[in-house]
Amino acid sequence: MKEKYRLNENLVDDFVENRERLNQIVLDRADNVIKRFYSLDSQVYRNSTLSSKVKEMLGLVSSLVLRCDDCVKYHLNQCFENKVTTGEIIEVLSVGLVVGGSIVIPHLRRAMEFWTALEKKRFDKLYMEIKKEFELRLYNLKKDNNANNNQKISNSEKANEEVKLKDDLLKFICNVCSKNIPYYNWFGFYLVDNENKNLLNLGPFVGEETEHTKIPFGRGICGQAAEKMHTIIVDDISEEKNYLACSLKVKSELVTPILRGDKVLGEIDIDSHYLNAFSQLDKEFIEKLANLVEPIL
Repeated sequence: MKEKYRLNENLVDDFVENRERLNQIVLDRADNVIKRFYSLDSQVYRNSTLSSKVKEMLGLVSSLVLRCDDCVKYHLNQCFENKVTTGEIIEVLSVGLVVGGSIVIPHLRRAMEFWTALEKKRFDKLYMEIKKEFELRLYNLKKDNNANNNQKISNSEKANEEVKLKDDLLKFICNVCSKNIPYYNWFGFYLVDNENKNLLNLGPFVGEETEHTKIPFGRGICGQAAEKMHTIIVDDISEEKNYLACSLKVKSELVTPILRGDKVLGEIDIDSHYLNAFSQLDKEFIEKLANLVEPIL
């Protein structure tokens, strides 16, 4: 993404730090009128009849129409903190464009850049946190295995322990991603069957129970991704003919195969309750996770 969009990696941090610095200067020298206005501005966005999330989206529309770039960035940041999805942001900005007209387009461009930078920062930070914890757990797993080799433990007991620890690692990733990405409404792993190498078995997951515990290659989005050996993103599952329905809530899906050379080991499957939920950023993030877990499968 950095190469494609040439994002300034410090765009978000620079804005937040500069805003805090300038606000401190204002408040250090402000009279009661300015301080009261600042207080009112803070209070109006609190949860009430309307949620803070809705109020921040309203503030974003107003800021775009008024063509205030600092205000737009501030409300984008607040929307991000309130778990507004990218799909929702696109619709909000669309309203601002229609109301404000073509004169807001330069501000729309900068808004989209800032939102993309927010997303990329989250994905980069989340991946590093997952990688660090994953490698620590993997190290402990290897250490435990070495200890077991020095004890009288049967091969079957060792195998069962390894499966449990592997599942714990995968479940850890499911939990972290589901918690931190608001539109990841179902996150799970499918693993290739030990006997039938053209069959996927449901592994660790977070979300609603699914009846699709076994999926042949080529069937549904999961089966297609395994068969074609590349990531598949479906923006609107209602337009997909070869689809295995899990829930009426699901609107879009992303599936990434976990590969070792030309061999499929499993895949990561994500369902979202939002249309057009997944972007190139999601694809790159999930493919990095697939590469991370490949050695333990």
